[in-house]
Amino acid sequence: QVLKQDNGEALAIDKQEIETLVEVRSGETLALGGIFSQKNKTARDSVPLLGDIPVLGRLFRRDGKDNERRELVVFITPRILAVR
Repeated sequence: QVLKQDNGEALAIDKQEIETLVEVRSGETLALGGIFSQKNKTARDSVPLLGDIPVLGRLFRRDGKDNERRELVVFITPRILAVR
C-alpha cells in the first residue's frame, strides 16, 4: 500500500496481521510469531557490449544473488493496573 502525504512524498506501508486468542497472567510474556517473509533477488552488472559476448562475457560481468528471510516475533507483557 502506498500513501501520499500533503507534501507529495509517498510512503510505502507493508501491513501484516495476526489474530489469536490466548490467556496469560499479569506480568507474563507472550510471544506472537510465525509471520515470515522472504525475498530473493538476482542482479547483473556488466561492461556494455563486452558483457554480452558468449563465453567471454563472463569476464566482463558480475552476477549477484541476495536471499533475505525475515521472521516477525512480537513480545507482549500485559500488566493489570489497580483502579484508584
